Amino acid sequence: MATAPAADSANHAEQGIASDLLERGWSVCPDFLAAPAWQRLALETAEAWRTGGFRRGAVGTGPTRQVMPGVRSDYVRWLEPHGCTRTQGACLRALEGLRLAINRQLFLGLYAYEGHLTVYPPGACYGRHLDQFRGARHRQLSCILYLNRRWTAGDGGQLRLYLGPDGAEPHVDILPRGGTLVCFLSAGFHHEVLPARRRRMSITGWFRTRA
Repeated sequence: MATAPAADSANHAEQGIASDLLERGWSVCPDFLAAPAWQRLALETAEAWRTGGFRRGAVGTGPTRQVMPGVRSDYVRWLEPHGCTRTQGACLRALEGLRLAINRQLFLGLYAYEGHLTVYPPGACYGRHLDQFRGARHRQLSCILYLNRRWTAGDGGQLRLYLGPDGAEPHVDILPRGGTLVCFLSAGFHHEVLPARRRRMSITGWFRTRA
């Protein structure tokens, strides 16, 4: 039986991401989600933002967790697997396919996904940081799916990924264009979000191991 074109495309994207991760530890995949899918997600995220369904992003974890707008000024709304919309569920299924593909090829033991809708209002940013908390290695792979129409370099909001050891130069700047998925090893890459000149939206999450 022939494989459906959509499945072929998904498999090709998953294999390309896994190969990038194996070779250099990070990957950028344009059109991970087709335009109709990510545009529906964008509309839902914008509506949730309009109705006030977000809270300020915080830094740290446990008793050290705190809101620090000078470091991080985005807003988040966590995704609940059993309470998400049909559109969000389709996105989570695509990410689940990616998890399985990466485990088959890289043997990372990725067990589950956690993530949230993210909105950066104009002027918002996030200073340089690692996604893996000190003393907690559960987050293994960071994944960011962008939901922004017609984004240009003049809009700012680039993800700056530092490629040198311990967060040193060089770096690469990635535009948050709709449908693009960025993945990188959470413990290996310092990164920051540069100030955006218009509202910037994404689904930001992490594949975790059991321990």
